[in-house]
Amino acid sequence: MRKQWIALLAALALALPLCAIPALAQTDQAPPAQAEQAEPEAGSSREDGEAGEEAPSGEEAGGGTIVAEPGETPGTAAGSTMDDELVFGGESDFRYLAFEDLRDRVLEGSLTAKMLEESIASIDATDYTKMYLELAAQLTSLEAAQSMYAQIPVASPMEGAMQGFVISNLASSYGSLSATVSDLATGKLQRDAAAAKRQLKNAQDLTVVGAESLYFAILELEQTKATLQRNLAAVDRSMEEMELRYELGQISALTLEQVKSSRASLQSSLSTLEMNLRRCKLQLQSMVGADLNGSLVLGPLPELSRGLVDSMSYAQDLAEAKDHSYDLFAAKKKLDEAGDTYDDARSNYARDTYNLRSARHTYEAALYEYKMSVQNFEMNFRSAFDSVKDYQQVLNSAQTSLAFQESTYASMELKYRQGTISHNALLAAEDELAAAKDAVASARRNLFTAFRTYYWAMHYGVMNSGQTGQ
Repeated sequence: MRKQWIALLAALALALPLCAIPALAQTDQAPPAQAEQAEPEAGSSREDGEAGEEAPSGEEAGGGTIVAEPGETPGTAAGSTMDDELVFGGESDFRYLAFEDLRDRVLEGSLTAKMLEESIASIDATDYTKMYLELAAQLTSLEAAQSMYAQIPVASPMEGAMQGFVISNLASSYGSLSATVSDLATGKLQRDAAAAKRQLKNAQDLTVVGAESLYFAILELEQTKATLQRNLAAVDRSMEEMELRYELGQISALTLEQVKSSRASLQSSLSTLEMNLRRCKLQLQSMVGADLNGSLVLGPLPELSRGLVDSMSYAQDLAEAKDHSYDLFAAKKKLDEAGDTYDDARSNYARDTYNLRSARHTYEAALYEYKMSVQNFEMNFRSAFDSVKDYQQVLNSAQTSLAFQESTYASMELKYRQGTISHNALLAAEDELAAAKDAVASARRNLFTAFRTYYWAMHYGVMNSGQTGQ
């Protein structure tokens, strides 16, 4: 039974796909005429979090509530060259996915999650009392069979050898069943089954965490796409100006070609991004059991209340996280087993035998491994805690910058109406305002993702180190 569990869990290394996102070349290019304008960097897909049925209430998580952010509407794939044109295919062909529904969608639709759920149900279906009675009856039958074969007269050496072979096999089967019965009687088999069930549930949690990471990555790609489209529009405006200046003889043909080359590079980056965006959506659709058509619209992330962030308590939350961590549980289980082996060796072997020395070193290695697991968990949890606080102050800074850009843009609008600046100058100011808005959106997403990392660690013991510190 244990081999089946191990083989099942080994397959999970292939069951949590995350889209590979190649680096986009020159995504922050600006037209030569507007080189002083700084374009925003794509955020690292995070914001805040508490949504879906898996999340406890605000009071349970430490105070505060989470509500849908007012004024936001789900993003669309408008203008994408990769838009899907397939007709609606039925119940599994849903095109809108809200973050609040993601966990349920994964547990209900993911083939990996279904496989894990059936494996858990198989463990739960085991009747240990009935198993004990059946194994005890088999032991009685084996004892009777051994006694019967031992009483059979032997007429030749060949018959004697065959009789000895059968009796040896029966004795081996008896010993194996007897060990299983002993494990049942002492509760070892039940503890192993409970440990396997906990490992399977941890794998379920990791499946959901993987889907969340993919959700964040798609939102980040969509924001990056909008940035590239703005840059492309700015380059187009610059090209119009450069072409006119070229006709007037104010610039060289080489300068004009540089602008055209910049546009071609941006267009190439946009095409690559759209391909990666479609790939990520296909992978997310596979994880929620939807039709694989690449046409998926994600809802906005819930807004994280400031009170929930302020209510975080490192020491108290760390203790809860340790209780829920499967990694620490598995390391402690390995240490306990090594300790039991060492105790048996001290009882059965002389003080200086190699058996005892080997058992002692095995126990000490398990002890160091356990201490290292605890140390790494505490370090990662501290990093997750600090990341939430840091992304909160980053968001505050981005909001301050946005307020300044809004004032600047209002001033530029007034100047444009007064005729003191050109329309291109107003559009450049509009791009700067959009970049400031993107910075706020990225900061919110980063804060959300950081909090989700902290949330999963605290409530489920799942430490997704791939998100921590992004």
